[in-house]
Amino acid sequence: MKALGGLKVFVTVCAVIVLNYIVTCSIAANAAQSNTGNSVIKHTSNQSAVAEATIRLPYDNLLKMRESFRAGNAGVVNAVNLLQKEADSLLDVEPFTVITKPNLPASGNKNDYFSFAPYWWPNPDTEDGYPWVKMDGKKNPHAYAKTSNKTALNDLMDSTQSLSLAYFFTGKKAYADKTAELLKVWFLNEETKMNPHLKYAQAIPGKVDGRGIGIIDARGFYRVLDSILLIKPSQTLTEGELAGLDAWFSEYLEWLVESPLGIDERKTKNNHGTFYDYQVAAIALFVNNEKIAKDAIKRAQKRLKAQITKDGKQPLELERTRPFHYSVFNLQAFVGLAKLASEVGVDLWQYPSAKDDRIEQAFDYLIAHSRTASTMNGTQEATLRKYDFIPVLPDYAHKYGVSIESLRDHYDPEHGYWVDCGLLFLSPDFFKAELATTTNYKPCRY
Repeated sequence: MKALGGLKVFVTVCAVIVLNYIVTCSIAANAAQSNTGNSVIKHTSNQSAVAEATIRLPYDNLLKMRESFRAGNAGVVNAVNLLQKEADSLLDVEPFTVITKPNLPASGNKNDYFSFAPYWWPNPDTEDGYPWVKMDGKKNPHAYAKTSNKTALNDLMDSTQSLSLAYFFTGKKAYADKTAELLKVWFLNEETKMNPHLKYAQAIPGKVDGRGIGIIDARGFYRVLDSILLIKPSQTLTEGELAGLDAWFSEYLEWLVESPLGIDERKTKNNHGTFYDYQVAAIALFVNNEKIAKDAIKRAQKRLKAQITKDGKQPLELERTRPFHYSVFNLQAFVGLAKLASEVGVDLWQYPSAKDDRIEQAFDYLIAHSRTASTMNGTQEATLRKYDFIPVLPDYAHKYGVSIESLRDHYDPEHGYWVDCGLLFLSPDFFKAELATTTNYKPCRY
């Protein structure tokens, strides 16, 4: 196989064997009440008649949306129909797996997740292209190739989300069955599963086999956790399989917390550190490790004061080539952490104080800027993508007493991203007539 930009190919994977993973166990169907409050999420492997509280998604709001769908709200019905169409297109998709990558990491193990650093390129000043050099803001297409583990992981997150939500809204078991199939191939099947670590994420050829900074590749694992919880009522996943998922995420959490790469990422001071804490807190709550979750929340408190100034600026993100994107990106992690913090009795929404609530200040700064300027002078950011705000604006409106209607200029009904995000995070009464006819849909990467 031809080397990519001077990259030495270690191993070519010539065949992919996808096996169905079967765990034989008895199923104990224990009835449980839906937890929609702010108590600590107590996820167990026992089957439940109802979905448990979700990790990041606002479960109370999902219930209201489902009621509105059943009542015939035209906008909500159209959004769910678009969601179903997406889910239907996924029913026959081949399961995603780490073993289909064309190049293996330094370990030579096909089950190890492997990705390239996104902003690093072959060295133009050396004959063999080594070591790769950084070009901030300029994405190397090799890092996003269709055959890459990073693309497969993103596809897994998008697909399990769409399928599990389609099951939640419609009750059609086929969607839960497909969600379970995708989960088992990625996490449980001995032949195809990902090993529970990211030792070889965001490698830089000629420089390093993997980096702590690569942990951000899996920042969306909380979306997978939400999907697991949403399909539990279907009993598609057996007790043994649920226990296997718990075990996988417990082992991965241990690696995040104790490995040198995990510790390295924890020490970073920009969005990487924030998303590290977000990922750790979400997984810790899922596997019932409240101590680790609280430790992550405590770090988030320190990050809030260090990363967001009193006037709402995020200096470490503003210095990037895409300052608006990275400022909103980091804010999304803080909003997610604030939601998780409420599960363990900590208020990040008004931290460090009600008069100096940094999350609100960050919102105010970015919203005001997006309304008065077309750019933030980023060298790789010609325009501001307002739709990046969509997953978190409802939290801003609810927590700080802002009218969601006043933020409608940030919701573009022609951008498919907001249909799904709106379905997940907005109230039914926000779904105006324009959503009854839109045909645009894109999975919400909340």
